[in-house]
Amino acid sequence: MHGHVMFRFSVAFAILIVGIGQASAVTAAWKVPVERIAPQFDAAPPLEKPPGDSAFFQPGDKLWDLSGSVSWRIQVESHAGDQGDPFAVPEPGEEQMDWKGDWIVWNSRSGMIVARGSWCDVLLAQKAVGFEDFPDVIRIRVEVKGPGEPRSLSLISRSGEKASLELGELRVEVEPVSSGSPDLIIDSPVRVSWPAAGNHGRWQVVTAISFLDGHRYRIACHGAGDQRWELMASAEREFSDGTARKEARWLETSGGVKPWAVFESREKRMHQQLDANRWLGIYPSGAGLSSHLLARSCLQRRADIKPPAELAEWVSAPLADVRFFMEEQGIVFREEGCFAGIDPLSQKVFIVTDKAGQEMAASSFRTFVDGELEPPIWIETNPESGGWGIASRSGEGAEIKRSGDGNGNNLLFHCETTQAADGVTFDHRYVLDVVSGDTKIGKLESNTTLTKGKPQVIGSGTAPDGKEVKVIVTASGPRE
Repeated sequence: MHGHVMFRFSVAFAILIVGIGQASAVTAAWKVPVERIAPQFDAAPPLEKPPGDSAFFQPGDKLWDLSGSVSWRIQVESHAGDQGDPFAVPEPGEEQMDWKGDWIVWNSRSGMIVARGSWCDVLLAQKAVGFEDFPDVIRIRVEVKGPGEPRSLSLISRSGEKASLELGELRVEVEPVSSGSPDLIIDSPVRVSWPAAGNHGRWQVVTAISFLDGHRYRIACHGAGDQRWELMASAEREFSDGTARKEARWLETSGGVKPWAVFESREKRMHQQLDANRWLGIYPSGAGLSSHLLARSCLQRRADIKPPAELAEWVSAPLADVRFFMEEQGIVFREEGCFAGIDPLSQKVFIVTDKAGQEMAASSFRTFVDGELEPPIWIETNPESGGWGIASRSGEGAEIKRSGDGNGNNLLFHCETTQAADGVTFDHRYVLDVVSGDTKIGKLESNTTLTKGKPQVIGSGTAPDGKEVKVIVTASGPRE
C-alpha cells in the first residue's frame, strides 16, 4: 500500500451505502463555512427544536436542517474488476448519494456542521461538506531563546511554495510541503539566522525537518550556562480564518466533545492477553488501508461493533466491522467475544482472537500498513565541547555556523546522520569546532557509528589551559 492516500469512496460503496448500523450512532462536527456547502441554507427558518440530544448543542442555539440543501452528489472513484482490490486503477466520477443518517444541521453559534448516523453516514457527510478538500495554509513558528530577549516570528505558506520573513533581525526561510493525508505530516527545509551575542556576527541554522502537525521541536542549540541558546520550531496546517485543521473536526463521546484525533504514525502495535483464550491486538492502519477497509465494510452492510467493557481503556466508540478482511488473511474467530473492528477516528484496528490469530494478524499488518513518519534525529554534544545540537532528517546534511564578525570568531558544526533499518544504529559524519566558553580551541572531523541513546567519546585531548577535554556525542529521537 502507498502511504498518505486520501479517503475515496468506490462507486459500489457510494450506491449501496446505507450505514454500518444504527444501534450505536456517531455524532461529529466540522468547522467549515456553511455558505460554501449550502449557500441557501437559511432560505427556510431554523428548526423549532434540536433534532436530538447532543453535547454540540446549547439552549438557544439556532440550527438549520442541511439534509436537503447539502449537495449529496459526491466525487467517487470506481475500480476496474474486483471492488475489493485496493490496487485497482481508480476512475474518477460522481454519484448521487442517498444519505441515511439521522440528521445533519448547521449550528450558527459554534460555526459547525453537525451530523449523526453510523460511521458510514458520518464519513459520507464529511465528504459532502468537503472537509478533506478544504484549502488550507501551513503556519511555521520559530523561536530563539537566550541569551538576551527571546526572538520569535511566524509566517504562512501554501504547500510546496517558498516563504521568508525578516523581522527584528530574525530571518526565517521555509518551503513546507504537506502530505495531504490524515497523518498531517509537514516536510520543510528550515533556514534561520539572527545576530549573535557580543557582536560576534550572525548565527545561521540550516536543516530539514518532518513535522507532525502542531508539534513543537527543538531544532538546534549551542553553548552552556547563560550563553546557551535554543532554536524551537513548529508547523501547523490551518484554514484561512486561523482555525487549526486538526481542531476543525470534532467527535462527541461519553465525556462530551473532543477533537477528532488524527492518525499519528509513530504509534506502535500493542498486544495484551484478556483471558485464557483471547488476546487483544491494536494495529495502527494508516490512511490507505483504513479507507479501503471502511469502504468494503459499508459495501457489505455490516453493523457497527460496540466494544466490550474490557476494552474501555483503549476504545469506547463504535467500530466498523472488518472481520471479513482478517478472515481473508486466514484468521478464524472461534471464541465468543472475538472480533475485528476499525476505529475510523484513530485509524486503529482492534482485533480480539486467540494467540495464533494475533500472530497471523501481526504478520498481515507488517505487509499492509502504510509508511510511517520518520521523526527528526537529534544529535548533541556535551557542554564542555561546545554544547552543539541539531535535528535533521535521516541521510540529509544539517549545519550550525557563526560568521561575519571580522575577528576570526567563526564557528561551525556540520553533520550528516543516517538511521539504519533497526532504528537504533546511526551512521554519523561530522565536522565540528571544539568550543570552550565562546572561544574555538580545536576542530574535529571524522565519521562514526552511534547507538541510540548511548553517549560516545569521539575525541579527547589537552586544551590550551592544560585541562583535559572530551568531545562526547549522542544520537536520540526528537526533542519537543
